[in-house]
Amino acid sequence: MRLQISPKLLGLSLAVLSVASVSHAQGVYKWVDAQGKTHYDQQPPANDKPSEALKLHSNSSFGGDNNGKVRPTEYNADGTKKIPKDVQDFAKGMEKALGTKDSKEVPLDCSSAVRNAQEQADTALEVSAKNLKTGYITQVDYDNNAARLRRAKAETTVAGCQSATGKDRAFYQCMSNGNNHFTACIK
Repeated sequence: MRLQISPKLLGLSLAVLSVASVSHAQGVYKWVDAQGKTHYDQQPPANDKPSEALKLHSNSSFGGDNNGKVRPTEYNADGTKKIPKDVQDFAKGMEKALGTKDSKEVPLDCSSAVRNAQEQADTALEVSAKNLKTGYITQVDYDNNAARLRRAKAETTVAGCQSATGKDRAFYQCMSNGNNHFTACIK
């Protein structure tokens, strides 16, 4: 079963995730593991792999240090916080990047495909919970999308991969490549 996620929730999740990354202003490290998968973390890799420290900058007063300037919080009609336009633009760029498939073809690997899809679903659930807690989405939006994510996660199995055909098989094939995000693979 392919993951089905609301584009609105995905966009909000990506926007708030971007803001959280910028507002905490902690170091971010990038490295590539033995399988060629790129990782990002606040801690360098434990096994002394070469890593690149990335410096994040905030160009808005929505998180980060901007010489003491603070943008007042604005709210939508439903009571959720408005996401500033510059953060929305950044999120659209992330959504476009995540929605692009890696051109490298890899063999179908059901274990990897399921693990990749389920880890990404877990991350989407975590980000959605943070969005709810910080007021960027409503409880109803969270409940609806979290239920869909959990259902899709439960239905994404090795057995399902092994018997998949058509679009479902294409999804698992796409998710076999650790560089692909499920937003690219569900298209």
